[in-house]
Amino acid sequence: MRVPHFVQKLARDRSGLALVEFGLALPLFLGFVLSGIEMANYVMANNRTQRLTTMAADLVAQSGAGAIGTSEAQIYDLFSALDLTAQPFDLRNHGRIVITAVKGTDTNADNVVESRILWQRFDGKYVVSPEVGCIQSTSLATLPGNRTLALDELLFHVQVTYRYQPVFSSAPFRMFSLPVDFSRHAMFRARSTQFQTPAADSRFPPKNKCASVTGL
Repeated sequence: MRVPHFVQKLARDRSGLALVEFGLALPLFLGFVLSGIEMANYVMANNRTQRLTTMAADLVAQSGAGAIGTSEAQIYDLFSALDLTAQPFDLRNHGRIVITAVKGTDTNADNVVESRILWQRFDGKYVVSPEVGCIQSTSLATLPGNRTLALDELLFHVQVTYRYQPVFSSAPFRMFSLPVDFSRHAMFRARSTQFQTPAADSRFPPKNKCASVTGL
């Protein structure tokens, strides 16, 4: 069977080969580039969560104890500052901040020091369980690493959780089984052994409800 001349000519033609190769490679190239951008954003969100946790714990440890102590208004200001610092990540809608004040006590006078939760404050719509326990269900804290406090020692534990929101797709995280929930904690000893319950302010009701998206 004789092959038509135009078919033979088409088979020998290489003028469009580069364009075809480019068309085949472009989706792979874009996939690698977009995945790289997504992973870079993922790492940045993880690091930002850790920095926010440390910053919050340090600030609370400075102002949460002493002769003056902190106020509910200052706690609201701290939550707002953390929301702004977290940008471009939406910590308010996709995260949770838990601040816990813990003190070493011996209420039974049996020489056994308990880690007692004095108060907790919550903010963020992504409700998670506090690592140290919820004050509404337990009065004693479970500190990381089974840490124990000295009698009358004051400690502030801050937990920040953020549920990562992909820029393009969550496919890379499913592919490599990477977690999309970042939960970090930091603990700082109080600068003073004098404890003050956050001063009440009628304009700023305490955000002390574990299971509420607003904390109220």
